[in-house]
This record gives sequence, C-alpha cells and structure tokens, in this order.
Amino acid sequence: MEKRRELVKPEARAKVAMSFRIVDRIHDILEEKGLKQKDLAKRMGKSEAEISKWMRGTHNFTIDTLVAIEEALKAPILQVYHDKKYPTYDLEPTMVAEP
Repeated sequence: MEKRRELVKPEARAKVAMSFRIVDRIHDILEEKGLKQKDLAKRMGKSEAEISKWMRGTHNFTIDTLVAIEEALKAPILQVYHDKKYPTYDLEPTMVAEP
C-alpha cells in the first residue's frame, strides 16, 4: 500500500488534502451550529445522499458549490491568502493602434 502511495503525484495528494480540509471545515461549522448533514441538504435543496457524497472528502468542490454552502451555513469555508512574495513588474505603457 505504501508503495502505491509513493506513486501518487504531489498535485493529486494536494488536491485530496485540500478536499479533506474543506470537508473538515464544513463538518466543524455543522457541529458548531448543532446541525446535521440532512439540515445542510434541506437548506441547499439537495438530497442527503449528495451531501453525504460531498462529505466523503473526494468531491471536487466548485466555487459555485462552496459559495452555496457558505450561504446555507452563513459561515465562511475558505480563506484565500498566499505567504509567497510575487515579483512586481514594471510594465511600459503600450500603444494601441487605431484600426
């Protein structure tokens, strides 16, 4: 099993790890609010089976879905930031030719 894990690309590992972090956050919000997955399903107009599938940790959440979950729970799921320094570029103004 460990040898198989070593064959998984780092990008795939990162994707799965992020998915589990999202699910953990949703679970924490539900717990804090005293809600169950069925409550989330009802608030979103989804089936309990669909929410259960999402909460397994392998669902590829879209931005639309994340926003809908945040709205349904009235709580943030993701906080986007980077601690990397990105280079700044001095760009020369460009001239646009008239047609």
